Amino acid sequence: MGSLPSPAFPDAAAKHSLDESSHIDESALTTLFKSQQSHLNFFFEHIDHSQTLAFTRALLNATGTVFFTGVGKSGFVAHKISQTLVSLGIRSAFLSPVDALHGDIGILTERDVLVLLSKSGATEELLHLVPCARAKGALLIALTSVEGNALAAACDMAVHLPLQRELCPFNLAPVTSTAIQMVFGDTVAIALMEARNLTKEEYAANHPAGKIGKSLIFKVLFLFPCMYICFPLICCCLIGI
Repeated sequence: MGSLPSPAFPDAAAKHSLDESSHIDESALTTLFKSQQSHLNFFFEHIDHSQTLAFTRALLNATGTVFFTGVGKSGFVAHKISQTLVSLGIRSAFLSPVDALHGDIGILTERDVLVLLSKSGATEELLHLVPCARAKGALLIALTSVEGNALAAACDMAVHLPLQRELCPFNLAPVTSTAIQMVFGDTVAIALMEARNLTKEEYAANHPAGKIGKSLIFKVLFLFPCMYICFPLICCCLIGI
């Protein structure tokens, strides 16, 4: 029976050499943070609020589920934005573009919205998904950062997320584009929260294991102590006893 090779660790001399050559000073780190701040400010200064309003209204008026999709880092952001909406009591889910083309697209209906995130707007998996999702009747919305891209042109609606450049020195690693995707999605989520007049109690009810949820449960038990008498086990589980 074979065995996996032992992991190779640098010897002491190599590690010492690595420590001497791999360092970053406070000035360089400060410069990076200031550069990222500048890139984010570019986004805030150039975002088209009319597009943002149309996007927000589309999500607010959706009678079905708001699906988000993306590939790679944009996919992780899409999943996070979807989970934020769910925590606010909005029907939402992440739809894997690959799995969608292998059966999962069956969940889409004409009442749903599908939001597609892609920095370039040229992601092949998303472009392949568009005609299939359109055939299901869903409203398709692209969130992209490159002007005149194919994905934006193929969707029913598009929002341009202005990107000056990536913080990466090669302008390749998606560390600024994903940041603005997240900022955009989370800000829209709060706009929806306010538009729906979500109360603190309703929000807490969606977070029973969190600090806010537990504080609400304690408040309910204080006002209605009979609940603890009738359902002691459930109450103890909810408050973490």
